[in-house]
Amino acid sequence: MKILLTGASGLLGRYLLPMLRADSDVKTLQRRGADFCCDLAEDVPQLGGERFDMVIHAAGSFDESEAFRVNYDGTAHLLEALEAHHPRQIIFLSSWEVYSPDAGENVEETHQTWASSKVGQSKARAEQLLAGWCAERNVTLTILRPARMMGKGVKGEMRTLFNDVATGRYIHVRGNDARLSLVCALDVAKAIKNLGFIGGIYNVADDAPSRWIDLAEAMSANCGAMKRQTFLPEKWADAAWRFTPWLPAVKASLSPDVRARRSKSLTLSSGALKEVLPQWMAFPTVDVVSRTDKDYPYED
Repeated sequence: MKILLTGASGLLGRYLLPMLRADSDVKTLQRRGADFCCDLAEDVPQLGGERFDMVIHAAGSFDESEAFRVNYDGTAHLLEALEAHHPRQIIFLSSWEVYSPDAGENVEETHQTWASSKVGQSKARAEQLLAGWCAERNVTLTILRPARMMGKGVKGEMRTLFNDVATGRYIHVRGNDARLSLVCALDVAKAIKNLGFIGGIYNVADDAPSRWIDLAEAMSANCGAMKRQTFLPEKWADAAWRFTPWLPAVKASLSPDVRARRSKSLTLSSGALKEVLPQWMAFPTVDVVSRTDKDYPYED
């Protein structure tokens, strides 16, 4: 099978590419160091008339300032390039951020999308663009909505949290038991590898939703220095932000934006994915991060 993969050097791509190359002819597309070098956010790639059975569109950005340019415009440019030769299937890496941040627990794919961030909005619009394009051309479309992914090379919100934990800037507001879904990038790659030509929309998450404090403590253990995190009662947290917002720990953990983001529960159900891939199972991500799951293939 001939596959085109975008975003091969990203968090997911570095796990997925070796898996695909084990039994497929894979070409990569990204800004540099690829078979086809192109900045999808700016240009339509030139694919040299090649035909692909499958296109896996994993390139994207979780930076609010460039989300629409990369996630939506980049998808539009890719589809323009594929007009010459339609693939049989497109697999699109969307995001949990297409849902409302307070959507609740065990959210299924049928739940209304109501993105509040530019990342979520751009991914939702890209989903719609792909759905229309693929339907008109009889191309199978598979959309994956992974939870927050962890793995080697993680960036964005999870990298920031890891750095805050490692430097002692993480503060947990007592009583905040909001839960979030996580998933290892390796497990998302395994799902893609085994999907075959199956269409539909699928959440991808482990079966162990975690509290923010659970994740912070796992990250602390990953640093090699498991230590108790700092807790503050809500009224003290309010006072700290009011009177000392310039302090690094206060600025990192107690700003209104950060607290709002970390006080709403959003967990995903992967039931639909397991129906089509009954053999797929995800590692408990917190155990992987804390390195208590000895079966996970850790990387240096």
